[in-house]
Amino acid sequence: MYLSLKNSKSIFFFLCLLAFLFAGNVRAQKNNNNLIQGQVTTRDGSPAAYSTIKLSNGRSARVDKEGRYTFRDLNPGTYVVTVSFVGLPEQSQTLSVQAGESAVADFVLSADGKTLDEILIIGQKYAITSKKESDYVARLPLKNLENPQVYSVVDKELIKEQMALTLEESFRNVPGAAPSKTGAGMPSFFSRGFQTSENFRNGMATYLRTGIDLAQVERVETIKGPTSTLFGAQMTSFGGIVNYITKKPYETFGGEVGYSMGSWDMNRLTADINAPIVAEEGLLFRVNLARQKENTFQDQGNNATVLIAPSLSYQVNDRLKLSLDADFYAVKGITPAGWMIDPKLGKTSFDQLHLDYRQSLNDNSLVSRQSSSNILFQADYKLSDQWQSQTKYAWGGGSYDDLYIFDMIWKTDSLVNRILRAFTDEESARKNFQQNFIGDFKIGQFRNRMVIGLDYMSNYRKTRYDGLGYGGEVFAPAQLYNLPGTPVIRIEEVNAVLAKRNTGQNVTKEASYSAYVSDVFNVTDRLSAMASLRIDRFISEGTTNTLSRKQTGNYNQTALSPKFGLVYEVLKDKVSLFANYMNGFKNVPGYLDPATSVYQVFKPQRANQLEGGVKVELSDVFNATASYYNIDVTNSIRVDGTSRIQDGKQKSKGFEVELIGKPFTGFNYVASYGYNDNEFVNGAAAGKRALGTPEHVFNIWASYALTDGRAKGLGLGVGNSYISKAYLDAANTFTLGAYNLLDATVFYNRPKYSVRVKANNILDKKYWVSDGYYARPQKPFNFMASVAYKF
Repeated sequence: MYLSLKNSKSIFFFLCLLAFLFAGNVRAQKNNNNLIQGQVTTRDGSPAAYSTIKLSNGRSARVDKEGRYTFRDLNPGTYVVTVSFVGLPEQSQTLSVQAGESAVADFVLSADGKTLDEILIIGQKYAITSKKESDYVARLPLKNLENPQVYSVVDKELIKEQMALTLEESFRNVPGAAPSKTGAGMPSFFSRGFQTSENFRNGMATYLRTGIDLAQVERVETIKGPTSTLFGAQMTSFGGIVNYITKKPYETFGGEVGYSMGSWDMNRLTADINAPIVAEEGLLFRVNLARQKENTFQDQGNNATVLIAPSLSYQVNDRLKLSLDADFYAVKGITPAGWMIDPKLGKTSFDQLHLDYRQSLNDNSLVSRQSSSNILFQADYKLSDQWQSQTKYAWGGGSYDDLYIFDMIWKTDSLVNRILRAFTDEESARKNFQQNFIGDFKIGQFRNRMVIGLDYMSNYRKTRYDGLGYGGEVFAPAQLYNLPGTPVIRIEEVNAVLAKRNTGQNVTKEASYSAYVSDVFNVTDRLSAMASLRIDRFISEGTTNTLSRKQTGNYNQTALSPKFGLVYEVLKDKVSLFANYMNGFKNVPGYLDPATSVYQVFKPQRANQLEGGVKVELSDVFNATASYYNIDVTNSIRVDGTSRIQDGKQKSKGFEVELIGKPFTGFNYVASYGYNDNEFVNGAAAGKRALGTPEHVFNIWASYALTDGRAKGLGLGVGNSYISKAYLDAANTFTLGAYNLLDATVFYNRPKYSVRVKANNILDKKYWVSDGYYARPQKPFNFMASVAYKF
C-alpha cells in the first residue's frame, strides 16, 4: 500500500482537527456538582505545577501554576486520587464524595522545587535508572541489574536534545554500534562484527521498505548478541537487534507542534496530539504526524516524507486493557547510489579516486516511491495476582512503486560502470501473532518469573527486479575526466529498456511456528539464574516466478535455541555481576549442484555467545555496564567449485563499556566505547575481517542547562562519534577511512516552548558508510534550527 504525498496533506490536517474535537468531547461531559479538589506542593513548599492527578474512575487533570487542581461533576462514591510527576514515585489517597459536598486531597511530593524545575526544563534525560528497565528485552518485567543480557536504551529526551530525526541517528548512542543504512534506506548498524538490518516495533515484527521517523518513537532499545531464543531467526542478527517503542496515549489532553528548517532547503513540520476520547472510561487517543522535504548536498537528489501514526487504548476494566496502534510512512525521492570497486582496481581508498564528493552521477528524473505500514493490536489480561496474559497481533508491510538504485562500480580511477537496479511494483507483508503467559510466583521460598510463549510469523514478498547492466552493458560508463561528455541516464531511457524486457514477478512465501519458555529463578534475593529454550519450525514454500511458473527454494527446518544467564548482586540494587550464554540461528536453504544434480540439504547456521561483565546503578547519579563477549559462528556455507560446503566458521570477540551520569544539577552525559575483533576462520576469506565492521567505536554526548536564574532553560550540548576504518572488499584491501563527527546544540527549554539550533559534522569531514556491500558518501557540515510549542 502506497500513501501518496499529495493526498497525505489533507489527511495530516484532518487528523489534527479530529484530535482537537476529541478533546472538546472530553471537556463537554458533565454529571453533577460534586467536587474533589486540593493542592500539590514540593517538600520545600513550592507549587508542584504540571503534576498529573488521576482518579480511579479514569479522569485526570493537570495541576495549575499555583499547584491546585479540581474535579467537578462527580457522582457520589469512593475515589482513589493519585498524583504523579515524571521521575518521582506516585502517591495516592482514598476519599468519599457525598451528594452536594466536596472533598479535599492535598499532596507533598518527595522532591524540592529546584528538582521539579530541572525536570521541566531539561527533562529526565538519559534515563539514569528507571528508563533503563524494559519489559521487551526478556519479555519479563526485569530490572536492568537482574537481567544477564546487555542492552542499551535511547529515550525521547536524548533524541530531542540531539535533534535526531531518523532511527539510525539514535544508534550513535549505542556502545559499539556503527550506523549504516541499506540501499533502499532501511536503518541498520554494525554490532559485534555483524550487521543488523531488521527492526522490531514494540517487540513485534515489521517488514520495512523505508526508514523510520523518530517523531513516533518514545525510545529505542538495542539488545546485544544472538537473540533467537525469544525473537526467532527471521529478523535477528548475531550482533543484536533493534526494538523501537512507539508513543502511547495518556490521560490528559496535551501535545506539541514543531517546525524545523535546515541545510539544503530542509523543512519539517511535526505534531504530537494526545486527546482522550472518554477519559473517565479509559478510552484514550494520540496521533503523531510529520511532514518533511529536503534536498541533498550532492548535485542531484531530494527527498519528501510523510508520517501518520495514530494510537488508541481502552482500559475495559481493572483486568483487561486493549490497545491498537499503527503507522503509515511514505517516501518519495532519489535513492542515493551505492559505490563498489572492481577487484582489479588496484586502489586502497576513495581518496585515490577522481570524483568530486558532491557529484552523484544520478538524475532527478529517477524518482523512487516507497512506503511502510505497521498495525499492532494488543490485549493484556490479568488472570490472577501471579499471572497475566499478553496477546499480540502485528501486521507489517511495505512497497516499492518504483525503486531505482544505482550501483556505481569503479573499473579504473577514472571510469565508473553505471548499473541500475530497478524494483517495480513490489509488495511485502509480514504477519506476527504472539501469545505470552507471564508469571511471578513462588515455589516454596524461591521466587520465579516466567514467560511461556507461542509465536507465529509469516512472510510474503512479491517483487519484479531487473539489474540493468549485470550480465552485459546497458548504459555507457561515466568517464570522470569527461563528465560533460557522459550521457545522463534519465527515466525515459530506463523505461525504454524495461519495455523491451519480459520480467516475471518472484513470489516468496515463508512461515515459522515457535514455542518458548524462559524462567528467572531466584536462589537468594541476590543470586538469580535464567534458563530459556525455543523450538522453531520453519517452512519455506520457496519462490515462484510468474513468468516461468517454476518454484525453487522450498525447504523445512527445525531448530532449538537455548539461553542461560547468571546474576549476582554484589551490592543489592547497586552493583551486579552477570554472565550469559546466548544462541542465535539462521535458516539455510538447500542447494542443487548443477554439475552432479545432487540436492544438498543443510542445517541452520549457528552463533553461540559467552559473555560476562558488571552493571552499576547508583540512583540517578551514575549507571554503567561493562562486558566482554566471544561469539563463535558455525555451519556457514562456503563455495567450492559448483558445490557448497557447510563448514564455514567465524569468530568475533570484544568488549563494550557504557557510562551514563548526572554528576551535578543540570549536567548530563552518556559515553560508550566498543572494541571488536572478528575474522573468518576458514575458506577463501580465512583471516579476513567482515565487510563494514570497524574495530573501534567511541561515542560521547554531554550537555549542561541552567536550572535557575533569569536564563534558566538555556543549555549547550556537545557530542563526538569516532568510527575506525572498515573494509569495503572481502580481500580487506580497500579501506573506508576512520572518521570523527563533532556535533553541538544550543537550546532554550521552557515548560511551554523550546528553541533549538544544531550544527552537525562541524569539522566538515568527508566520510563513507558501508551497508555491508556498498558504500555511500554522507553529509558534510550542516545545520538545523527548530521551534516547538507545548500544550
